[in-house]
Amino acid sequence: MEILDSPDSVVERWRQNGSLTPRDGSPPVRRKKEGNLRAVVGHAGSAPFALDLRSDGPHALVGGTTGAGKSEFLQSWVLGMAASHSPDRLTFLFVDYKGGSAFADCVELPHSVGLVTDLSPHLVRRALTSLRAELRYREHVLNAKKAKDLITLEKTGDPECPPSLVIVVDEFAALVQEVPEFVDGVVDVAQRGRSLGLHLVLATQRPAGVIKDNLRANTNLRIALRMADTDDSVDILGDKMAAYFDSSIPGRGAAKRGPGRLTTFQTGYVGGRTTGEPPRPRIDVAELDFAGHTVWEAPQLDSRDDRDTGPTDIARIVATVSTAASDAGVPTPRKPWLDELASVYSFSRLPNPRTDERLPLGVLDQPATQSQPTVFYEPDRDGNLAIYGTGGSGKSTALRTIAVAAAATTRNGGPTHVYGLDFGSRGLSMLADLPHVGAIVAGDDEERVVRTIRMLRDIVDDRSVRYAGVNAGTIGQYRRLADAPQEPRILLLVDGIGVFKEQYEFGPVNLSPWFTAFAQIAADGRAVGVHVVVAGDRPNAVPNSIASTVQRRIVLRMANEEEYLMLGVAKDVLDSSSPPGRGILDDDEVQIAILGESSNVAVQAREVQRLAASLGRAGSSRPAAIRRLPEQVSLSDLPAGSTEAPVIGLDDLSLGPASVSASGTLLVAGPPTSGRSTALSTIAAALERSSSSVRRVLLAPRRTALTRRNWDEAAVGADDVAALAQRLVEAAEAGAAPRLAVVIESLPEFSGTPAEYELERMIRVLAREEHFVVGEGETSTWQQAYTLAGPMKAGRRGLLLVPGEMDGDTLMGTPLGRLRRADFPPGRGSSSSMGVPRRCRSRR
Repeated sequence: MEILDSPDSVVERWRQNGSLTPRDGSPPVRRKKEGNLRAVVGHAGSAPFALDLRSDGPHALVGGTTGAGKSEFLQSWVLGMAASHSPDRLTFLFVDYKGGSAFADCVELPHSVGLVTDLSPHLVRRALTSLRAELRYREHVLNAKKAKDLITLEKTGDPECPPSLVIVVDEFAALVQEVPEFVDGVVDVAQRGRSLGLHLVLATQRPAGVIKDNLRANTNLRIALRMADTDDSVDILGDKMAAYFDSSIPGRGAAKRGPGRLTTFQTGYVGGRTTGEPPRPRIDVAELDFAGHTVWEAPQLDSRDDRDTGPTDIARIVATVSTAASDAGVPTPRKPWLDELASVYSFSRLPNPRTDERLPLGVLDQPATQSQPTVFYEPDRDGNLAIYGTGGSGKSTALRTIAVAAAATTRNGGPTHVYGLDFGSRGLSMLADLPHVGAIVAGDDEERVVRTIRMLRDIVDDRSVRYAGVNAGTIGQYRRLADAPQEPRILLLVDGIGVFKEQYEFGPVNLSPWFTAFAQIAADGRAVGVHVVVAGDRPNAVPNSIASTVQRRIVLRMANEEEYLMLGVAKDVLDSSSPPGRGILDDDEVQIAILGESSNVAVQAREVQRLAASLGRAGSSRPAAIRRLPEQVSLSDLPAGSTEAPVIGLDDLSLGPASVSASGTLLVAGPPTSGRSTALSTIAAALERSSSSVRRVLLAPRRTALTRRNWDEAAVGADDVAALAQRLVEAAEAGAAPRLAVVIESLPEFSGTPAEYELERMIRVLAREEHFVVGEGETSTWQQAYTLAGPMKAGRRGLLLVPGEMDGDTLMGTPLGRLRRADFPPGRGSSSSMGVPRRCRSRR
C-alpha cells in the first residue's frame, strides 16, 4: 500500500538505495558498493521474486504465448524498477509494435523517455542513429570523468552521471519479420552499450526462428511464461517446463539466470484494484452427516464487487511515483530519442541573429547529435538554393519564409532587398507590400520579368568591377573595405523555375537571351551579394545551367518515389501524410517555419500585412521598383531636354526620359497603325519645347493631320516640296539658313516624282551641315525608295515602331535581336543610334 499511495515512502526508498541525487547543495557522496537495478516482479512461493538487470542481465529475453500474461509481467517489472530507483539512475524507452497498449500507463512514468509504436524504414534509421548518438554522448561523459564504465562513475555520486537506459521491446518477433534491420541495430547497440548503462528487454510470443546466435549470446536473463509448445520453451529456457504451465493461471513463469538455474514464480498483477479494505470473512456451509457432505454456496450479501472501485493499481503506482519525482525535484530525464518534428513552427519563435548572413529557415531534425536546432540559409556559404516539391508541399511557403527572414537584417548586418518572379500559383504576391521587397513580378508579365533580369545583371556586372577594385570576395568584405554598410544584399526568388525555363529558354526567340542572363546572375552573383532561390516541382525543373550553380537543396514531398531517387535522397522519409513544409536538407528532416501559427494562405496573407505595417512604421526604405513601360505617356510629364537632344519619350532600360540627337538623319518606320504620325508630331513638339531657335519645316505628299500643326514652314505636294527643298539647299550651302529641323512625311512616296532628286540632294546637304532631317515611311515602302532611302539609311539612326525581327538589319544594318511584334503596342519601338538599338516609348 505504500507504493500505491505514499510518495514519501517511494522517495525514502530512492534515498536508501542511493539512486536519488542530492539537490540540497551538499557534496556528492561516494558509494561503498555498486548500485543495482533490482525489482520485485512477483512471488516464488516462499519469498518475493526479484530480478536485477545488472547482475542477472545485462539484457533479457521474455517469451509468452497469447494469454500467458506477458504484458502484465513487463508492466510489473517496469513498475518494480521505477518504484525502487529514481529517474536520476534509471530511464525507460518503450517500443511496442502492437500499437502501444502494453505500455499505455507505464509511458506516463517520470522515468519514461519515449514510446515508439510505428517503425517505418525511415524511423528505424532515425531510432538507431539516435541510440548510437546516445552511446557517443555517454562515452564522452565517461571520458571527461575518467571513468571506465557507468557503474564506476555512478559510485562516485557524480550528479552528471547518466542514468541506466532500459529499452523494452514488445512484439519482438513481429519486429524481426517487418523491420529486421531495427532488431539487428538494437542488438548491436546493446552489445556496445553494456558498459555504458544500456539494457535491452525483448519480449515475444513465438521465439522460434527469431532468436539468433548474437541474441542468445547477449541475453543472459531468460524469462518464459506459458509457451505454445515445448520447442518454444526450450528456445527460451533450455527446458520444456514452460509448455506445461496451467493456462488458467496467467502470469505463471520461470526465469533462467544461468546454466541450470531455473526459478518458477508467479507474476505480480498490477491491473487490478486494491481498495485497502480487509477482505470479507470466508463462510463455508456444509451438511454434516456420516455419509458425506455437500458444500453449499455462500449467499452474496451485497454487490460491492460490481462497484467502480477507482483507478487500477498500475495507474495509482504511476501517479505515486510521478508525485515522488516531483516532490524530490527530479528533473525531466534527457531524451535520447527526440519526438518527431512538429508540423508547424512559428517563425517569430525561432532564434534570429538579425543579420543578412544567416536567415532562419526552420527546424532541423539531427538524430546523430540528438538535437533539433534552427537551420539557417547562409547566402555567402550556401550560395544559390533550390527547393523541390510537388503541388501543396510548401514550396511557395519556403520562399515566403526566406523573404520574411530578410526583412530584419540591419541590426547585425546590412540591408537585404528581395525580388520575386512568380511563375507558380501566385503564392508570392502577398510579399509585394513588404518594404524590403522591390517587386513580385507575375510570370506572364514578360516586360517586367525581362526588366528584373536586366537590372540584376547590370548590378552584378557593376559590383564585379567595384568589388574587384577593393579585393572583396563577399558583400560583407566589401561593406567593410569600402566603408559601405548600406550596400544591399539581393535575393531573387523564382517560384516555378520549370515554367520559367519552358517559356524563356525554349520559348520565343526574343526571350531566350534573358534566360541566359538569368543563368549568368546565378553563376556570378554569389561573390557580389546577389543570390538566387528557385523552386520547382520536378527534379528536372531546374536546368543544368542553373543546377550547376546551386550549392544547397531542400527536397519537399515529391509526386513519386522515383523523383526522390533522381534527387539523391531517401525515398521513405516523406509521404502523402507529411505536412506542408516538411523536407529533407543535408540528409536530415527539416520543417520550414511559417509566419504565424497557421499555414492557411489567407492567414499567411494577414500575417504578412501585419509585418509590412510594422516594418513601415520602422521607416524601412524600399528598393528600386520594377515598373512597366506605360502604353501612353504625356510629353508634358517629361523634361524638355536640350536643343541638341530633345526628349521624345521614355527609355525602356531606365524608364527615364528618352531623347534623340537633333542633327543628321533620323529614319522613322513602322507598319500601319504603329504610331508613325504620332511619333512625328511628338518630335515636332519636342523640338518646339527644347529650343525656339530651331526652324521646323514639314514636307508632305498630301494634306494630313500632321500638316495642320503649327510649322514654321510647310510644303504639300511634289512640286511645292521640290521647290522648298531647293531653297533649303541653297540657303544651307550659302551658310545663310538658321538651324533646321525638316520632317518629311511618307518620304518613300516621293520616289519617281519631280521632288525625288531635290529631296535626295537636300537630305545629303542638310545632314552634312548638321541640320536635322526626319524621314518617315511605312516599313514595306522603304525598300522601293532606293534613291531616297540611301541617305537616310547611311546615318544608321532610326526609330522603328512595332518592328519586325529583320527590320533593324534591313533598314539600318543593325540587328535588333530576337523580338515579337506582339510585345510592341502602337507608339512603342526600338531606337538605334550608330548601330546600338534601344527600346523606347514615344509620347502619345
